Amino acid sequence: MAGAGMHPYHQQWVPPPAPAVAPPIPVDTPNRPPADEIRTIFITGLPGDVKERELHNLLRWLPGFEASQINFKAEQPMGFALFSTAQHAMAAKDALQDLVFDVETKSALHTEMAKKNLFVKRGVVSESGSIDQSKRLRTGGDYTHAGYAAPPFHPQPTPVWGNPGYIAPHQPPPYDPYGGYPVPQVSMTTPPPMPASSRYAPVQNTKDNPPCNTLFIGNLGENVNEEEVRGLFSVQPGFKQMKILRQERNTVCFIEFEDVNSATTVHQNLQGAVLTSSGRGGMRIQFSKNPFGRRKDFINGAALEPNGAPTYQQ
Repeated sequence: MAGAGMHPYHQQWVPPPAPAVAPPIPVDTPNRPPADEIRTIFITGLPGDVKERELHNLLRWLPGFEASQINFKAEQPMGFALFSTAQHAMAAKDALQDLVFDVETKSALHTEMAKKNLFVKRGVVSESGSIDQSKRLRTGGDYTHAGYAAPPFHPQPTPVWGNPGYIAPHQPPPYDPYGGYPVPQVSMTTPPPMPASSRYAPVQNTKDNPPCNTLFIGNLGENVNEEEVRGLFSVQPGFKQMKILRQERNTVCFIEFEDVNSATTVHQNLQGAVLTSSGRGGMRIQFSKNPFGRRKDFINGAALEPNGAPTYQQ
């Protein structure tokens, strides 16, 4: 029977049961290291003027690298590097041991496992328990935010480490501009050397002698520099020896070559060349009447005809 004051056809209202709340689903992050696992290495031996970027650029290629930091104690830099796992940290420690960081200062790195890990949060790194927002620190990425699952693990290739002092043990192959395609070799003839003189002047050379291996150089000034003459002719193919004869009002030169062809080439190419120290315009080049060494009538130990090469008594 209905209770007092209630209509006989009305039933007492019963509130519906509260919906069941599902328990929180834990996020499985098998690749996240334990909180107490040391994944940080301690680096000493850095030069006093080391920059954060220099250490970061060295470490960023190491497998599992996450962040780096440099602290200074008594003006001595100390580096810290955080890795994703303790195995990566150990491998990096062994790879960096005795590595020559700076060739000029001969700074070699010394590494050991740190006593505690660096703390990474939103790109700022510090030793756990001592966060300093004013320090400029570099990270290789932050994957420790509690609201997101850890990213999928992609194993990195095993690095190839060389002997202490360098990273890669093998030098890269030389650059081939032809991409490995066979290219026939083209023989190039060596051009004759250019004369030292850059000026030429017309000369009259109507009376010349038959070609021989010795050249007579005329129209030279009294103060012509022997080194300038030698520098012009000694670079010519087939040059053998040179002799300058200075007289009261005339200076001449005789130049011997290995063969007639070499002398003929110089006879044609340097005809009229102007020497700065001569002061008489272009040189007059003729073939000598007699080559070096041919005996003639001797005067004062040497024989000399007009336009004839000097010879000496044996």
